[in-house]
Formats: sequence, structure tokens, C-alpha cells
Amino acid sequence: MKKLFLYVSSVGLAALTAGCVTWGDDASGSPYRDPGEMRGRTTDFTTYDVQQCATALIDSLLGNAMLEKKIKAQFGDKTPLVAIRLENLTYQLSATDKFKRSMLSTIEARLLDSGRFEFVDRAAEKLIIDDTLQEKDGLSVANGAAAKLKNAAGADYLLLGELEEFREGDGRIHDTYYKMTVKLLNKHTRRLDWSGMKELRKVSTRPIVGW
Repeated sequence: MKKLFLYVSSVGLAALTAGCVTWGDDASGSPYRDPGEMRGRTTDFTTYDVQQCATALIDSLLGNAMLEKKIKAQFGDKTPLVAIRLENLTYQLSATDKFKRSMLSTIEARLLDSGRFEFVDRAAEKLIIDDTLQEKDGLSVANGAAAKLKNAAGADYLLLGELEEFREGDGRIHDTYYKMTVKLLNKHTRRLDWSGMKELRKVSTRPIVGW
């Protein structure tokens, strides 16, 4: 009889637990939230940080009047073709790589939507960028790579980004500092036509007692 009581109690507990599941975190009960809303408390790089960095940098690029004049003077009515690469220099390699891909997609979508830039196919991007940077640094390109590059679509601009992370702490207080830098390199002149930076600082404090 005791075993039966325990069995029934466990089933009842499971039912009660299932019945306590709620959606969302307010009275509406809806699971949907604004994607641009800050969420979670962590010093890690998050999807919210991706949105902050991408939005700030692209708004800066598109709002730069000097860059617009340079593009108009050099390309006229032609839409410049861009190859893009972002480097992850944080301590969160595996997790942040997912956000890096998300940021790439966000930047591409925003720039394409502006109607002022077009993008090289991803399959040709790495080859084009590597070749341009090697030439910029005075390095020779292997014959095989040069032959492939001749058949690939050429880019007018390289959009090069780096996400860096720095950590500081005194035992209880820990600071995590992120710096996202993006540069627009003119492939024809080998000069930077624009550069932008977005900084984020996150702080966590460990209580004196307990965890």
C-alpha cells in the first residue's frame, strides 16, 4: 500500500509541475518579446550585444557623409561590391563564433537594404580578402590562388572587423570589456575609406558571503 501511495504521489507531483509551466515573464502570458530588448545578466557576449554592435557600426558607416562623397567620386552610379570578414579574438571562441555569423548576416542585410552596397558570394570572399591583404603587405600570391582569384568576382571594398575581449578583476569585481572594430578598405587604392568602433563594458560583482 505504501508503494502505491508513493507512485500516485509522484504522478501527482509531475502533473502539478507540468501545470505550473508559464510562458513569458509578465501578466500577458505571451512567449514573444522584442528581439532588441536587453535580457539576461551575464558578462558573456550575447545576441543583444551583437545587435548593439552591428547597429551602431552600420549606422555610423551609412551616416558618414565623407565616405558617401568618396564612393560617388570613384564609382559614380555603380554599386560597390564588398567582401566581409570578422575575426573573433575573444576568450569565448565556440560561443562567440555563432554570434560572429549572426553579426555577419546582420551587417550584410543592413547594407544590402540601404541599396548602397552589394556583397561578394561567400565562397569567393576568403580568397579575395587573403589576396588583397597579401598584396597590401607586399607578399606574393601562390600561382594556384592567383588563377582562382582571376576567375572569382572582384570586390571593390573589404569590410574587415575584429571583436576583442579584455578582462580585469580584483577578486570580487570583474570587468569584461569588448571592442568591436570595423574598417572599410578600398581594394583599388589600398586605403581605408572608413573605420568605426563600438565598445561594451560589463561588470559582475561577487557577494562577500556565499556565491
